[in-house]
Amino acid sequence: MKKNILPLFTVISLLVFGSCSKDNPVPVTDQEELGTAELIFTEVKVEPHDDHFHYNDFEGAEKQSIKFTGKDLSAPANAHMHLHVGKTYRFELKATDFAGRPAEQTFIDSEEQHFAFWLNAPASSMKVIFADKKADKTRVKVGTVGYISVLKETNAFELRYIMRHLNPGVKSKIDLVNDIQNKDFTKFGGANDLDLKFEMHFVGEEHSH
Repeated sequence: MKKNILPLFTVISLLVFGSCSKDNPVPVTDQEELGTAELIFTEVKVEPHDDHFHYNDFEGAEKQSIKFTGKDLSAPANAHMHLHVGKTYRFELKATDFAGRPAEQTFIDSEEQHFAFWLNAPASSMKVIFADKKADKTRVKVGTVGYISVLKETNAFELRYIMRHLNPGVKSKIDLVNDIQNKDFTKFGGANDLDLKFEMHFVGEEHSH
C-alpha cells in the first residue's frame, strides 16, 4: 500500500512558518463601535501648587458643548465654538455605543492602546494636558479628559479631535506630553476610533458672538 509522504523540507518549512506566525502576530486594530460622541468644555480656575497646578470648578463658569451624531459622527451644521484667551477649560469626552451605553471608559480601561490627538490649532495658540484616571484613581494619559489653556487669539479654524486605537506596543513610542498636537500622528500605527471635527475660534474678552 502506497503512503503519501510530504518531503522533509516541506514539513520543516510548515513548522518554522507556524512558529514564526505565533511569535510575531500581525497587529489587529479592534476599533470600538460608537453611536454618539460629545465634547464638553468647562472653564476652570488654575491654582499653582508646588510644582504643579490645581484646576478648580467655580460658580458661574462658562460651559459649552458640541455633540456628534450620525454614521460619520458629524457636528451639527454651522456649529461654532468660542474659547477665550487667557482662560483654561476642562474638556471631557462623552461617548455612547450603538445601544446607548456609556463608552468613554472603554478607552481608559485599555489605556495602553488609546491616545487622543488635538490637531489644526495655529502654532502656540493652545496648551493641552491630559488628566485621565482609572477606576482605582491611577493616573493615565489617554485624552478623554484634560485641560486646554488658550494662549492667543486666532481666526476661526477646524479643530480636530482624534482618539487613536494603537497597535500593541506603539504607545511606548509616543511622547505623552509633546505629541498631543503632533500632526504626523499616523506614524503611530493603528486606526481612529473617533475623528471629530468642528469650527473653533480663540477670541479676546471683547469679542461678541
